[in-house]
Amino acid sequence: MASQRFRHTWPQRLIFGFNIVVALALLVGGGALVYANQRVTDRKVVSISGSNTPKAAEGAVSADELENIPEGDLSAKNFLITGRDNNECVDSNSKYGKTVEGRSGYAGLTDTIMIIRVDPSENKAAVLSFPRDLYVKIAKSDSKNRINTAFRPNEPQRLVDTIMTNFGVGVDHYIAVDFCAFKTIVNAVGGVRIPFAFAARDKNTVFEVKQPGCAELDGDAALAYVRSRHYAYFDPKKNKWIGDPSGDWGRIARQQDFLRRVLRAALDKGVTNPAVANQLLGAALDNVVTDDNLSPLKMLQLARAMRNVSEKDVRTYTVNGAMKQIGGQSVIEPTINNDTMKAILAIFRGETTIGEGNKQLGQIDAAVGSSRGVRSAQTTTTTTVPEVVNQTLSQQRFSVTPPNDPTCR
Repeated sequence: MASQRFRHTWPQRLIFGFNIVVALALLVGGGALVYANQRVTDRKVVSISGSNTPKAAEGAVSADELENIPEGDLSAKNFLITGRDNNECVDSNSKYGKTVEGRSGYAGLTDTIMIIRVDPSENKAAVLSFPRDLYVKIAKSDSKNRINTAFRPNEPQRLVDTIMTNFGVGVDHYIAVDFCAFKTIVNAVGGVRIPFAFAARDKNTVFEVKQPGCAELDGDAALAYVRSRHYAYFDPKKNKWIGDPSGDWGRIARQQDFLRRVLRAALDKGVTNPAVANQLLGAALDNVVTDDNLSPLKMLQLARAMRNVSEKDVRTYTVNGAMKQIGGQSVIEPTINNDTMKAILAIFRGETTIGEGNKQLGQIDAAVGSSRGVRSAQTTTTTTVPEVVNQTLSQQRFSVTPPNDPTCR
């Protein structure tokens, strides 16, 4: 029975494919660029079509280019990021081992689908998360199904086409990240510190923080945290455990928050520590698949262009939807025709810049907040749960996310 329960809660990954860019940016600024150049030619690749990006030249970057990396294409690009199952990195003898029992046949699944839009000209990035249960038209079929059924580990084209068909968002590059990359990257930065307002747990993923405060999570604990779909916190006033009422949206909110924390840790520690930078790069290249248009030179060019990015420059969004029962399945039907989703999709379609889109969303925030008599979404709204997703106001759901504690980093 236990293994059947965990089949519906397979390990979640954050979008650590972005750490290819982070790690390379650190190396560009440090003394290990030659090492990076040697390693990036070993990456695993697949092909996608429909990209506006010209075919990349393969091979290592030349010595002249290493001395003076050309500027390259600074136009905004969309990176499709998926998480791939890999049970090999879980110690079967650890307390987390039982969470992958009976999962040998699930290596082709993904519950994490995100698009990162990177704009070097603005030095900004934006993230759009797609809940795995979004009920959409699957490309190359005559039916609708959950969006994650369009995923194939080494054949991303159907998922690329499905996103374009349903949301009008194109994909320039593809990055697939597996379980091992997640664990290795978190451990490479020495763990990630997260503030908890309350004790927290998930019995399914065996995640547990026994008391409130700043907790440092290693790779195994971090994985259990971000994959949590049955997250609960202990309310001392009620003297009982209370589950996050937002389900998959809450998990996505915690993933997005965790991404910013890992990005910060990578920048804090990797800039001054070449060993950390090398570990980040190694984790990316050993456990990440990219499209064959993302050449070593393009990686280096993008890394250099984005070297000053920080977590405050990365905005996160989630596709809106309504829970429904269709054909006996609990799914999410996308709702993308409201003003907020139109403004969000305009960013990822390239109809507006990230900065212009953020400004427009702020205006929508203000208008909605004024009509409701509440504060702007740029501040944290307190409810019966510790925190609320800090996105645009009309995207807020009552999700349990870490409080803002600048001392916990």
